[in-house]
Amino acid sequence: MERTSPPLAELVRRWQHGWGVACGLDPADEADGALHVLSGQPGRHLESIVLDADGDPGSLRLHAAQVAGSPHSDWLTVPTTAPAAVEDVLSSEGLRLAPAREHFMRTDLAAHPRRDAAPEYAVELDREGPVLAARITDERGDPAAHGVMVVHGDVAVAHNIATYRAHRRRGLGGALMSALAREAVRLGAGTGLLTASRQGRHLYTALGWTRLAGVVGAGTRARR
Repeated sequence: MERTSPPLAELVRRWQHGWGVACGLDPADEADGALHVLSGQPGRHLESIVLDADGDPGSLRLHAAQVAGSPHSDWLTVPTTAPAAVEDVLSSEGLRLAPAREHFMRTDLAAHPRRDAAPEYAVELDREGPVLAARITDERGDPAAHGVMVVHGDVAVAHNIATYRAHRRRGLGGALMSALAREAVRLGAGTGLLTASRQGRHLYTALGWTRLAGVVGAGTRARR
């Protein structure tokens, strides 16, 4: 019998849980079709993640208006299969759009290709509870790449994957993701989730990740 994929809203919930743990945030509050996370970060005092912008446009406009009217620098994150339409709604409510869209992606971790770092690099992997932290260093012991993956049940969420500029284009991103994916599978995870920039999407696509939706972000305009 063919397995059915969870709806986008459920995958978004699992993804948000993972990056919330990775960032040390308190659990999100779910209300009115969105997840609300108090981070206190500059430009993102309160971040709201709309769960079903495609199926419930009224919820999208409601949360856009709430962010627009906030006295704080709040932020709205919207996973959607219709990013241009969502951007029109957010702009019409007076929000400031993020400079670029991101991409919500998924993969089967058991099928993740294996990539090994070149011999002059060392890959280290540590675990603290559900958080896997990977680090790649060069022959001098200097950091070359890093990232984390949070395992929660059968889902693992990759976060803050980065390669230092001097070490780019040497396959370290693939080696890092490969190490994290193998360990996540060992811990029982089957599905990988992440959000990627336009540049990052090329790496993950080459590693077999599939784009599920665009991710539109917008915040309150600067107060005068």
